[in-house]
Amino acid sequence: MFLPLCFIILTVALAIALYLGAANIALKAFPDTAKQKLFIVRTGVFLAAWLFFIAGISLTGIFTVASMPPRIPLLLVLPAFIVMIIFFTGSRNKQLITATPHSWLIYLQSFRIIVELLIWGLFLKGVLPKAATFEGYNFDILIGLTAPLVAYLAFNKRIISSTVVLIWNFAGLITLAIVVFILLSHAYFPAFWHGQSSILGNGIGIFPYTYLAGFFMPLAVFLHIFSIIKIRQGS
Repeated sequence: MFLPLCFIILTVALAIALYLGAANIALKAFPDTAKQKLFIVRTGVFLAAWLFFIAGISLTGIFTVASMPPRIPLLLVLPAFIVMIIFFTGSRNKQLITATPHSWLIYLQSFRIIVELLIWGLFLKGVLPKAATFEGYNFDILIGLTAPLVAYLAFNKRIISSTVVLIWNFAGLITLAIVVFILLSHAYFPAFWHGQSSILGNGIGIFPYTYLAGFFMPLAVFLHIFSIIKIRQGS
């Protein structure tokens, strides 16, 4: 019960942090009180609805089957990325993007330290392969460990340039891509790893471990893209 509980606690903590951060940003972005309240309510409803959707659909067992088309990418990852596209391309959100402190986007990436420890715990439990951990080919923990340092040096001390932050963001996206490839290939193409069994039935396909694909990974990508956009804006 310890690992599932940790997944749920981290998920709730991140959701609360995102909600409070969004509420704070809305107060700066919108002079109209009605718009502030509307955005805050919508943010809360969306976060709650998405997390409950992941839980509800996961508990049906739909993600424990390794059949094609792959269900986790289609039902969890794709919708999250569509929401990102809508957010970043919507003209209404320009004020929000401008009002968001850039440092917040970097500091929050430190949540990946906990995620990597949870992945390591799943490996010790025999749920995930060693390749998916920092003992294997997963270097994502380095992004989480360096996030506070990068944010502090870039936005508090201002002794590293936006170019360094940009490179760090792209490095973070690359490490995420490696992790995604390892997990999805073990889930849907285990033969690629010399005949190992799929990790869906007792791994990333069951609740609450589905928050890895449906919430933690999209959030990390969202923060990286947000930061890159802020750099392009010069803010």
